[in-house]
Amino acid sequence: MNIKKVHIFYFSPTHTTKTVVENIGKGINLETHIYDFTFSCNSPKDYNFEKEDLVIIGVPVYGGRTPVITRKFLEKIKGSEALAVPVAVYGNRAYEDCLLELKNILKENGFICIAGGAFIGEHSYTKKVGTNRPDNIDIQKAQEFGKLIREKLESETYSHDIEVKGNFPYKADMPKMVFAPAPNENCVDCGSCASVCPTGAIDIDDHRKINPEKCIRCYACVRACRFDGRELAGNPLAKILNFLETTCLERKEPEIFI
Repeated sequence: MNIKKVHIFYFSPTHTTKTVVENIGKGINLETHIYDFTFSCNSPKDYNFEKEDLVIIGVPVYGGRTPVITRKFLEKIKGSEALAVPVAVYGNRAYEDCLLELKNILKENGFICIAGGAFIGEHSYTKKVGTNRPDNIDIQKAQEFGKLIREKLESETYSHDIEVKGNFPYKADMPKMVFAPAPNENCVDCGSCASVCPTGAIDIDDHRKINPEKCIRCYACVRACRFDGRELAGNPLAKILNFLETTCLERKEPEIFI
């Protein structure tokens, strides 16, 4: 096995993707470096990796695709025949084309994708779907996936990209929606919402000031508030929530490709 280091990249506003990919890394059990690009998608820095590197990249699924906000950053992660593992984390609905899209981005960047996985996290829109996931079972499966990757590295049978589920051309991105969670009567101006917003949609000095054009509806602000001080007024996602909470409650399990 020539792999010396594991490099884990993730975009994870509500920490579900973070939990999954870090536990995959624990299963591999090699020297690991972590890169959280949740707040640095606009960073000009390039990352270049060589044959002795293994790169794991995790993103949440947004409408069956990779999040638009992550794509320019992903283009900056280059591999000169370095190995890679794309990971998609979705809210118990469907991951559709996200994993294939992420794999293709890595392939175009010079990586050989030796494994891939689709895991489940609690849906960002509602706690009723994928509740408390990734849970202990998901974490165990992520670590077991990491052990399988380690076994594949030791076998040295990884000269070609693996196949994953998805369609090309990819489905269209979700239409742009210009609204955002806002403070309600419970807000105490603690600032936790602004500190977790990956796009700066919440003013760092005036937490009641919001730029809905920047909001990606990750709901990190809602999840971070200990006082239930933020909500989406008027419930513009009512139809989507009804669909999720009536048709997406049956537990789905991680899918791995190796």
